[in-house]
Amino acid sequence: MRGLFVLSGVFIVFSCKAQQVLPLSTSAFSSPNNSYFKDLNNELDSYVGIWQATFKEKTILLKVTKELKVPFEIWGKNNFKDRLLVRYEVKNNSGTVLESSLNNDFNNKIKLLIEGSEIESNLVTLIFAGGNCSVGIGNITLKKINNTQFYWNYFPGTTTLNDINCSPNLDYNIYLPETENLIFTKQ
Repeated sequence: MRGLFVLSGVFIVFSCKAQQVLPLSTSAFSSPNNSYFKDLNNELDSYVGIWQATFKEKTILLKVTKELKVPFEIWGKNNFKDRLLVRYEVKNNSGTVLESSLNNDFNNKIKLLIEGSEIESNLVTLIFAGGNCSVGIGNITLKKINNTQFYWNYFPGTTTLNDINCSPNLDYNIYLPETENLIFTKQ
């Protein structure tokens, strides 16, 4: 009987530490530590692929991938989530690359990182970490039109730099299209 009691106690301890799988739309605020916000209905999949748009004489190419079970911390809790990671390239009319994150691995820096998983009725919200000195940091929303198109909305929250902490010899232009309802088409 004593062995059964010890075995039951071990089972209870392991049960308490089990990971809770929750839909992406669940608020992380009231969720338990170690929750996994999973794309249960594969809602993020329709955004995965290569997308292109033209805006103000620039061509913008987006390479959208889905990452599974990415660790993140919020409100003192360690959790996991499925997310979209967006790499991009902006070229001018002559084909010169103005800015690109296509070859970034994002392991050692967050510059030019676009990622997110907040999804609600065919709309996904992403966060852009910004360029040099975080200029351009802000939210980007993608709203699905159909299987081959979505709307892009981006208005940066920070468009200026801090002269004290930011070197004056860096590029502080925002190359991503600052607009709403720009249509991207799947390639």
